[in-house]
Amino acid sequence: MVSHLEKLDFKAVESLLKGRFINEDIKQLKDLPKPESLCNLLIIAKRIQVAMEAQKRIVVVGDYDVDGVVSCAILHTFFQKIQYPISVEIPNRFSDGYGLSQSVIARLDCDVIITVDNGINAIEAAQICKNRGIELLITDHHTPQEILPNALICNPKLSKDFPESEICGACVAWYLCAGLKQVLNVDIAMGEFLDLLSLAIVSDVMPLRGINRVLLKKGLETLKSSQRMAFVHLKEQFCKHNIDAQFISYYIAPLLNCAGRMDSAMLAYRFLIASKKAESKMLLEQLLAINAERKVLQNVIYAEAKEKFCKQKNYKKIPFILVFNESWHEGIVGIIAARLSEEFSKPSIVLTQKDGILKGSMRSSCIDCMEVLESAREHLCSFGGHFGAAGLNLKKESLEDFEKTLMRFNYTQDKVESNFKEALGYLPLSVVGEEFFAMVQSFAPFGNANAIPKFYTETKIINVRCFGAGHSQLSLSDGVVTCNAIVFNKDLREAQGREIACLYCLQWDNYKQSVVLHVEHYIFL
Repeated sequence: MVSHLEKLDFKAVESLLKGRFINEDIKQLKDLPKPESLCNLLIIAKRIQVAMEAQKRIVVVGDYDVDGVVSCAILHTFFQKIQYPISVEIPNRFSDGYGLSQSVIARLDCDVIITVDNGINAIEAAQICKNRGIELLITDHHTPQEILPNALICNPKLSKDFPESEICGACVAWYLCAGLKQVLNVDIAMGEFLDLLSLAIVSDVMPLRGINRVLLKKGLETLKSSQRMAFVHLKEQFCKHNIDAQFISYYIAPLLNCAGRMDSAMLAYRFLIASKKAESKMLLEQLLAINAERKVLQNVIYAEAKEKFCKQKNYKKIPFILVFNESWHEGIVGIIAARLSEEFSKPSIVLTQKDGILKGSMRSSCIDCMEVLESAREHLCSFGGHFGAAGLNLKKESLEDFEKTLMRFNYTQDKVESNFKEALGYLPLSVVGEEFFAMVQSFAPFGNANAIPKFYTETKIINVRCFGAGHSQLSLSDGVVTCNAIVFNKDLREAQGREIACLYCLQWDNYKQSVVLHVEHYIFL
C-alpha cells in the first residue's frame, strides 16, 4: 500500500468532506449577498431604467465562450419577460477578436451598450463609445488591469463589499437582472434563470464554494426539470447520463463552446434561447456536427503540440510549456493548452499566428495566469483573463524574449510525482455501496475547490469485458467483496488475473442501477 495514505471508512470520509465547508457562511439561497453589494450594480440598473423610459436602443455585447453566451441568454430572457426589446451581439473570434472591439461598435446602431463577460480592458472601445454618444455599461468578472475604461463598471474583483471575487460573467449578469428587478419593481423569479447559470459556473471552472456552490446546486436541480427547449433536447440527446457538474463539463460545455471556436457563437446563443421545437432541434444538430469536426481537428493539433514540446531537450524539467505553430486553428488553442497543462502538470501557452501577430491561450491550475502575463507585459500587445485561463497577443519578434521571461518566473512547482496524490486515502472495496455513494453525492456538486473524492485501493482483476472504442469493464475483488469498475481508453483483457493498485472515483451506472468504480490511474503490483 502507498505508505502515506490513511485507511478510511464511511465515517472518516464523511468527516473529511464535511471539513471542506466548515467555515462556509453562504450555505443556502437566502444567504446570498444582495445586488447592492456589487459595486455600481444598482447604479447601472438605474441607468438602464432611465434608458428604457426614454425608449433608448440597448445592445448587449457578450463573449464567444459558454460564459458569455449564457450571459447573453440570461439578459435576453429577462428583457423578454419585461417586454422590452434589446439586441444581442456576440463578437466573432476570427473577424472581431475578443470583447468590445472597434469592428463590433462600428456595426452597432444603438444608444446603450451593456457588456457581459467582457469589457474590463476595453479602454479604446470606451473612448469610441464616448465619441459616438453611446452610453457604455460594463459588467465583467475578468481581472482588472491598472488602467480602467472610462465607463460605469460592475466587477466583483472591484467590489470590496462582495464576499466572492471569483464568480463568472453570467453570475454578474444574473445579479444585474436581480438589480433590474429591484429598481423596476417587477415580479420575476430569479430562480428561473439558474438552469442557464449552472452551465457558465461549470464551464468557467469557478470555485465551488459559497455563492458558486449554492447557485450551482440549485441550478442543477432546476436543469433536471427545466422545460427550456434547449435543455429538453439536450436531455434527450444525452439521456444515458446523470445531470451533474461532470455532465456539463464533459458534454454540454464543449458542445456549446464549439460554435465560437469553429464558426460563430451566435449559433449556441440562438440554440439556448430558441422556443420552437423544430428550430431548437435543427440548431442542436448543427452544433453536434460542428463539435464532431472540432474533435477531429483538436486531436490532430494536440498530437502536433505534444510532439513539439516533448522534442525539447530535458522537456520534463522545463517549468513552462510554450509551443507555437502558425497554422494551428485559433479556436482550438485554448483546449490544447488545457490538455497539455493537465497531462504535464505545468502552465501551458499555445500560440498560432494571424495577420503577423501571435495569438494564443494560457491555461494553468497551479499559478495565476494573469500574474504571469503581467510580469511579461512588456513583450505583449495585449492580454486578459483570470486565474486559470487567459488570452494573449504578441509580435513574432517578441517571442524569444517572452519565453525567457516565462522561464524566469518564480513559482513553486508541485514536486509530488505520485499518480495517487489526489486520493483522500485507502478505501477498502467493502465500504463501497449505495449508502456510501449517496453520502459522497450529498457533498456535490464537485469541481474546482470541491474536487470529486478519489480513493486508492489494491485489488485483483478477476474478469474483463471490452466495450465501445477500446474501453474496459472490470470485476475487481479484494478477497472479501467484488466491485464493478470501468477504465476508459484501455483494453485490459490481457490483465485478467493480475493484481493492481488504482486511483478511482465513484459513479452511478444507470444501466445496471449500481455503483461502479471509475478507475483514473492504475499500476500492476
